[in-house]
Amino acid sequence: MTNWDQATYEALQEDIRVPEVIPNEAVQRQIATLQHENEGLKESIAEVRAMMGYEDLGWQLIAGVTSGDRLEGLEIDEVQAIAEKIAPRVAAGSLPKRAVDLHSGFNWGRGCYIEGTEKPSGRGTIKAIRRFFIDKTNQEAVFSDAAHEELQKARFITGNVLAACNTKTKKVDRIPFNQIVGIKVDKEFPEKVIAYQRKWDTQDGTANSVKTLWYYTSRFEGKRQKSFTKNSVTVPVAEDTTIVDLRVNRQVGHVLGIPDGLAGLAWSEAYGQIMQYGQVVNESLAKILFKVTNSTKQGVQSTGVKIANFGDHGGTASMIQGQDLTAVSTAGRGYDFSQARPVSAMAASAWNVSNMDLLNDSSAAGSSYGSANALVGGNRNAMLLMQKQWADFYKDIFEVMGYERPAVMFEPFEAPDKYREMQSLKLAQDGLSDEEYRMKILDIQDISGDPTKIPESLKVAADAAKAAVQQAAPDQGQSNGTNSGGGGANDQRSDTISSSEALRREMANEDFLERFEELLNRAEAIGK
Repeated sequence: MTNWDQATYEALQEDIRVPEVIPNEAVQRQIATLQHENEGLKESIAEVRAMMGYEDLGWQLIAGVTSGDRLEGLEIDEVQAIAEKIAPRVAAGSLPKRAVDLHSGFNWGRGCYIEGTEKPSGRGTIKAIRRFFIDKTNQEAVFSDAAHEELQKARFITGNVLAACNTKTKKVDRIPFNQIVGIKVDKEFPEKVIAYQRKWDTQDGTANSVKTLWYYTSRFEGKRQKSFTKNSVTVPVAEDTTIVDLRVNRQVGHVLGIPDGLAGLAWSEAYGQIMQYGQVVNESLAKILFKVTNSTKQGVQSTGVKIANFGDHGGTASMIQGQDLTAVSTAGRGYDFSQARPVSAMAASAWNVSNMDLLNDSSAAGSSYGSANALVGGNRNAMLLMQKQWADFYKDIFEVMGYERPAVMFEPFEAPDKYREMQSLKLAQDGLSDEEYRMKILDIQDISGDPTKIPESLKVAADAAKAAVQQAAPDQGQSNGTNSGGGGANDQRSDTISSSEALRREMANEDFLERFEELLNRAEAIGK
């Protein structure tokens, strides 16, 4: 081929080359946005799947404990990895935060009474157990309302609550589980933890600010070693300090506790994703309300340009022949968020709370009072079990500190109606002493007072009530044929019995008047 032929050929190729189609800037931005959202969607789904994977950990065997045996359950780093996922969600996630708040409210919202720690009524020496209870450090660590909520969160996040009890100073401090790096177990019964190894940064600004110690637990019996050596590394044992631990949700043979929040975490994440994607759908439906049908390609391009440049609401459409403007079938309708409730119900079930409480939405129970209370009994029993576990935890603390194991009592979950409570108390008055009766009245009415100081009016009223007890008519509450209740029919009793009854009532009234008159005379005498 000659040079001329080659040049001619290249020119012809240039003439027939298909021009490259370059999308406009708006289309490019839209494509970039879709790509970004797609990547975000993939990451979100991958994270949820990873969460779901916690359900299939297989409860791997724990290795490296001092006994040399492999133990069932989660490893220390697995519990800590799970806690790292749950902790930020308890702080900022809607459902996990709501769940742990419900647990705290059920367990601690009505208060807790520990025998022997109450404030003395009179003057005198404060009991040692009372001084231990009101100590500022101990209050901040385990006894205050804020401490109760924080301990409940520790249980929800890590499943392992550790309290370091210094028997010399009578101080209690908490140890975060993320500072635990090793455990020692009983050689014969490996599920018994006898010591924890703790590693933390003291933040004292020195080169050796990282410190490591072993702490014996309250289960250990025998002579304590001063240190433990492993792989030529010797770690000292903390003196005068014993750990009281609470390990929840374990199975037989498990060493470490499992977080309360783990079982419902995956479903909570799935629910959150459904709600987020539903919001995206709503936004999309709000942007595309009408569709334009064109009969020609040129009309499609013209309409696309006009719509792309239109940014206001309530505009007027001017169309040529062959164009048609119709509303999208989804216009005016939004995403049905209620369809996600079964997913949230899975999380609620795992956390032993009702779906209505978890979502804080009465419609989750079908706006039915009966449906709302259908699961209250089961959830209440689960919370009662949790309270008993907390009671044992506190009893162990007092025992380690050298006190007798006190009674730990929680107030009922729901505050009873005061009016009904007073009614029931009045009916039970005959079975109570004056001191018991007055003490209960002061408690119901939240009045500070001495229950042993019985007022004369109460004594007189009690005696009169006992003397003037009336027996209900046999036909009370029954129809007598006149559409009215019983009028106190004699029930075939003789007039003699009726007369005796009237006489007894009259004598009782006279006795009451005599007592009342005597009381007035005494009052006048005191006044003089």
